[in-house]
Amino acid sequence: MQELESLKSMWAKKTKRKTDLIIPKVSYDNEHSTGSLNNENWFFKVPYAFREALDIKYEERKKDKKGYMVWTQGPILSFKDGDNFTAKDNKTSLQVQFSNPMGWDSAKDEMYQGSVVFDEFIVNDQKHIKINQHSCNQMQFLKVLIGGVINC
Repeated sequence: MQELESLKSMWAKKTKRKTDLIIPKVSYDNEHSTGSLNNENWFFKVPYAFREALDIKYEERKKDKKGYMVWTQGPILSFKDGDNFTAKDNKTSLQVQFSNPMGWDSAKDEMYQGSVVFDEFIVNDQKHIKINQHSCNQMQFLKVLIGGVINC
């Protein structure tokens, strides 16, 4: 997945945040106070509120000594305990039970990919029926959210 390769390309000690995001474009409507990650092509609904989990920030940059604001992407995924995601077809949902964020492991000089333990539910008549529990790293969990296939 291209989204994951973009994050992996930032796995170094002193990598600058990128303006190329793993999602097409973040937008915010001031009039209605609503934001969107514009990721309608992902299998699970991942709303604007998950910017921090995806390490997406609105930051000031400078060009010719003039400041401007831009959305940036960092490499640190941090889905948290209790995060819940429903599939676009509303037939499946996932809930994070335990997690550790990603981070730079200076002792190993490499990226620690964190961990996510999540429950998988079938949604039937607005009732959630737990069918399985899975364990993976943060990158694998993002891949599940994007593509809908659980391979962990």
